[in-house]
Amino acid sequence: MDQQRADRDDLAAQAISDVLVGRMTRRQFVQRATMLGLSGGVIAAVIAACGGANSSPSRSVAASQGVGASSAASGAGGAYDPMKYAGTKIRILMTGDENDHRALGDKVGQLKEETGIDLEITSPALGPLIEKTLQVLKAPEAEFELINYLGFLTTQQVGGGYFEQLNAYIEDPAETDPNWDFEDFADSNLKNVGIYDLENQKLGAGSDVYGIPGLHSGSVVYFYRKDLFDAAGLQPAKTWDEFRAAAEKLHTDEVAGCSFIGANDFSLATVDWYTRFITTGGQLMTGSPTTKDFKPNLNSPEAVGALQMLIDVLPFAPENVTTYGFAENVDAFSTGKIAQMIFWSTIAGPVFNPETSLVAETTDVTPVPAGPGQTPRAILGGWGVGIPKNVDPAVKPAAWRALTWITSKEMNKYFVEAYQIDASRDSTFNDPELVAKFPYLPVAGEANANAQPIETTILNDFFAMNDVMNVEFNKALIGDQDAASACANVQRQWEAILRKAGALA
Repeated sequence: MDQQRADRDDLAAQAISDVLVGRMTRRQFVQRATMLGLSGGVIAAVIAACGGANSSPSRSVAASQGVGASSAASGAGGAYDPMKYAGTKIRILMTGDENDHRALGDKVGQLKEETGIDLEITSPALGPLIEKTLQVLKAPEAEFELINYLGFLTTQQVGGGYFEQLNAYIEDPAETDPNWDFEDFADSNLKNVGIYDLENQKLGAGSDVYGIPGLHSGSVVYFYRKDLFDAAGLQPAKTWDEFRAAAEKLHTDEVAGCSFIGANDFSLATVDWYTRFITTGGQLMTGSPTTKDFKPNLNSPEAVGALQMLIDVLPFAPENVTTYGFAENVDAFSTGKIAQMIFWSTIAGPVFNPETSLVAETTDVTPVPAGPGQTPRAILGGWGVGIPKNVDPAVKPAAWRALTWITSKEMNKYFVEAYQIDASRDSTFNDPELVAKFPYLPVAGEANANAQPIETTILNDFFAMNDVMNVEFNKALIGDQDAASACANVQRQWEAILRKAGALA
């Protein structure tokens, strides 16, 4: 027993020495120290010493869990203690539709090792998630300490005053890991899910933070088969006319010249139609809800033209494309049956996974096509994570500890590497090791930085309005109406919704 203790003390002393001289990262030290049974006080003291201590600790300092540990803890003062909330259980309500829950589930054991916090994951599908979130936020006391919410719902949920302001935690060195690096989060995502001016009800304005980007963010990029394009003497399309021409030239009985989300699906409007609309000069809304003149422009030439573009490439798309959602497109592209498509980078990222894709080595990405004089850009997507305001105050600091851990650089990198989930951090989009494996990442990062939040997300009726678009646009794709009629029907129904909501007089 004495020998085992001596061996453990030697290992602990070596770990402390390694982290102090930079041979081991602080995160690696915390994991090693926890496995060796060092107390939270000793760990905190060593982490604090990393900031400026030059002396090498002795084995007795590392091993003494009694007087030595107490002295170290008191000497650390307000230093960050990774184990401060050990023994706390934190519950997160999050999406179960986009692999984030699987990635996080892989790491709950590591979270427990490094912080002592138990994390319980509840991950329903999107519809039930939204319904459950509103129930939790409006309850007398939240049953979840962390909630993962869509950027499309930031105005409704954060703007509704339901989430805790996080600035005090971010600025407190005793509560936030010095390696967490708040500045590394992509600005576009912070403004989409994190920063909100409650007093003036403005998304992305001011400096008050209510949520942290994650567990993924992202936008839309253009995926294409470089082997097929090279063989045909084509360059990836920079305009929508070139996209159509390539679709016609590359279309065969075995490979569709292009594809898109053609089903009555959330992304029919927000990805395929909206990308074409804004990159041909379209402006979705004019006016403002506050002045009651928030009016849609669905009868505009750009709106009708964007839908007509989809109708025009139907002959070069998969036969059943009007039933295609996420899975159908990614599966067909991965098995070599689609030549090109624009798609959420986080959803189609797996086409670069050689274990699941037959075209991983022959696929490339660029920014989406655009009309003459227009900038390639698409919709801004992604999620945020926040602490409900109605959580037990005693548990909020532990919830923050868990929140920073799951949104750390290390975790963000793991989510991309293991599941090709889009990053939320600039460093992850440009990580050399990841880019070597997944060359689409810098393009996805550029798309994420240039993405445009869809204007209707400032309304509580966003999803209902999007549903209207998808129904009418799908009818046009299956031949039940033309593009102009579909857009006129959306215009009429949207105006009715906006008037009922008081956003349009």
